[in-house]
Amino acid sequence: MLTLPIVKRAYRHLQNHPYFLISMLSFYLLYFILVFAVVLLIKQFSDSSIQLTTIVNSLQSQQLSLDVQTFQLLESITKNYLVKYQSIFLAIASVGTISLVLIQLFVSKIRHKEYNTYLLMGERVYKLTAQLIIEHLILINSVVLFLFVLYSFFAPPIVQQASQFEAETLQMEVKANPPDSTSQKDSSLSESKNENFTRFNVKPFLKGDSINNKFGENNTLQAVFLVVFINLYSCMVIGIPTYIVLSLTKGKLS
Repeated sequence: MLTLPIVKRAYRHLQNHPYFLISMLSFYLLYFILVFAVVLLIKQFSDSSIQLTTIVNSLQSQQLSLDVQTFQLLESITKNYLVKYQSIFLAIASVGTISLVLIQLFVSKIRHKEYNTYLLMGERVYKLTAQLIIEHLILINSVVLFLFVLYSFFAPPIVQQASQFEAETLQMEVKANPPDSTSQKDSSLSESKNENFTRFNVKPFLKGDSINNKFGENNTLQAVFLVVFINLYSCMVIGIPTYIVLSLTKGKLS
């Protein structure tokens, strides 16, 4: 067994333990779906916040005070929700990290006989740690790839749903806290009070100023960066507790 490559050993373990495979795949699938949904909302509100800031600056430079108050309110609401979803993301990441560490500790107890066998045969701790990391990375990257492929096929309706959710949220907040400018008949926003104010339809209120919407650019680069970050972070979260446990186990066996 020690002569087998680490990757092959990891793959063989997944093949021979279907319950572990299914349970961990289910965990990662549910976790990354939740993460993806929150990240999508963060990007939605972040992009809108950037464009609304641009609009406010444009209207202020043109001294169009009738419009700027409503857009300032929308900008403030968008930033508040952005902070809210960023906090939710950090909470999810923290819970996921703690859960993964606890899972690793639990798995270590279940697989202690296997670990002992490898260590007694002279296996290095770092090699065995690398095998366990690779086992999880195979599952994590399979789930991430599945979600990316799924998103590539259903991107328009997913983005539309996120945009609709944002629009309804902004409309609800504007109705609850109407700016003074909406009561003035000359306001172009008052004439469109039923409009869903998102970054996709605020452009007509720019009074001749054009905005280059670049929010869809560099998505591929962002996806690559995200995958690299997920892999590095997973290596750290899985590798550190596993290496400590294996080192302690080897110390007891020597």
